Amino acid sequence: MELSLLGPSGVFSSADAARLGLDRHALSRLCRAGSLLRLSRGWFVVVSGKLPTGEELHRLTATALGRQFRARALLSHHSLLLCRGLPTYRADLATVHLTSGVDGAVELPDGGRRRRSVTARRPGLVIHRPVAGIRLQARDPRDLRPAAIPVAHAIVQAGLLGGPESALVPADAALRQGLTTPDRLSRAAAVFGKHTGIGPVRSALAHADGRHESPGESRTAFLLRLLGFSLEPQFVVAVEGRSYRADFRIVGTRVLVEFDGAAKYSDAGSGVLFEEKRREDALRRAGWVLVRLVWADLAHPDRVRDRILAALALAA
Repeated sequence: MELSLLGPSGVFSSADAARLGLDRHALSRLCRAGSLLRLSRGWFVVVSGKLPTGEELHRLTATALGRQFRARALLSHHSLLLCRGLPTYRADLATVHLTSGVDGAVELPDGGRRRRSVTARRPGLVIHRPVAGIRLQARDPRDLRPAAIPVAHAIVQAGLLGGPESALVPADAALRQGLTTPDRLSRAAAVFGKHTGIGPVRSALAHADGRHESPGESRTAFLLRLLGFSLEPQFVVAVEGRSYRADFRIVGTRVLVEFDGAAKYSDAGSGVLFEEKRREDALRRAGWVLVRLVWADLAHPDRVRDRILAALALAA
């Protein structure tokens, strides 16, 4: 019995299963056997191998709740970003976020209007108020995918929840993947113009750049700009007959900045490490000063500033 065919990503409801003759007792047995995982009340996912955790579990739960509330709400915030395969920063994986896609007012017989509740807040789920210009559209009932807010709007919403870096990290990735444009980001930020915290988010998104190839590079660029440094991403240097690309150059200087994620060299063989050392030695012989930053450095802005200033003095 192919339960995985009952919904996107193998997510289905008890009502879906009932059409195949499976009652709640049968579903409970499959959960105990490890074939199914309960995502939310009345919603399950087919399990193949290890149980999903972290971002994958959030994505599946968001898919379930998005289907459950598809008549009134759209996937949004970091929940939509994760469903689109975009990186996030400071995302609360324990809570799925949706945005109401229905008008919150009803006409009264006397011509007045009364607000009706279209929002919800409970452990594990928040349905936010409608967003101007975003409403649910008629869909083919055979399309079981949850409705979704535009990516640009979800990026701004993520920033309003988690701060400017929470918007910038997915924005850079979305630009790189062609999922949004600078103009869409700008227009989305304007939609949320009266929301608390939009100023820093709008300012950060003005510098969104698809040339940043990882969340670490996005956060490094954000910090260096805060410290007052102007950057050229993916700067190519030709030395000793070869071309090398650095994550950043400090504009107008011979200082290069590289962000090294924890996993960058974890699987690298000795040949890769040798090439990296040869590259760094060649750059230094040509008069370039290289500053390497890791995740821990980003939590210490003063330390980063001192290292960049020392490099600038050395390169002068």
